[in-house]
Amino acid sequence: MKIDFALLECLEAVVTEGSFEKAARTLSITQSAVSQRIRQFEQQVGAPLLFRTRPVTPTPAAQPLLRFARQTQLLALDVWPELLETVSRGRVRIAVNADSLGSWVLPALAPWAERNAAMLDFVVDDQEHTQEWLRNGEVIGSISSDPAPAHGFRSVALGVMRYRCVASPAFIARYLPRGLDRTVIHRAPALVFNRRDALLTEHLRRHLRIKEPYFPNHFVPAYEAFLSAALLGYGYGLLPEVQCAQALASGSLVDITPNTPLTVPLYWHTWGLATELVSTLSAALVEGAAHALEAMPAPTRAARKTPRA
Repeated sequence: MKIDFALLECLEAVVTEGSFEKAARTLSITQSAVSQRIRQFEQQVGAPLLFRTRPVTPTPAAQPLLRFARQTQLLALDVWPELLETVSRGRVRIAVNADSLGSWVLPALAPWAERNAAMLDFVVDDQEHTQEWLRNGEVIGSISSDPAPAHGFRSVALGVMRYRCVASPAFIARYLPRGLDRTVIHRAPALVFNRRDALLTEHLRRHLRIKEPYFPNHFVPAYEAFLSAALLGYGYGLLPEVQCAQALASGSLVDITPNTPLTVPLYWHTWGLATELVSTLSAALVEGAAHALEAMPAPTRAARKTPRA
């Protein structure tokens, strides 16, 4: 099948923007023209390409087309820099977990952003799920805890993020006067990032040696707000050491499981297609991670931990 690049661009715009209306504004055409192009593309492919949900999402048939669309955009950005204003507005979309985005990714990419006209578009998700965005063609790279690249992709080790299980002194006095044990987790409120965050569950399994820990929890799906909730005594939870180091030093927070270390390995995954734009972005992430994260340990057969969004 010969691919019409106008139709391909339209499909990518609808998926990226999440609606036909927003895609029309991005492409500077009417919403009716967008609908007509998508129908024409679906007739050529012989299958539906979009789920008409809110936001609009791609069907399995659309995913290889989306990968091709974004690979083509990257090649265009490399070969013809002047197309930055017309090809997807020159956006480079990557999937990343909130802890990495809030702590080290933005400083790592700051020099790269100064040198490149492309706009960054961050998708925030759990590290166990960021690779789904990459495989579906919705991003050009992802930060994941999984070291193994999918077929057609490549990965590079970034380093290890260390977490501390912390609580405020007032919270400890009220709920954990004898420490965090099996008798208190059923009533002591915990802090969890969102419903896909399994990091604390995994940590309690290791610390308390129980198969399925149950605990009440608040959901706090924001990097800075999570720290604030811990400082204000809403509950106990896992924070990146780099984020809570100052609070630990001042005594505003206390590590309640100091003998149970928690480290999460991080890997950068991207398409096998090599472009200057992706190569320089990858190099910036690797360099930034080398300064912000601990060195990756030697490979072991130990069970991989489930990190958080």
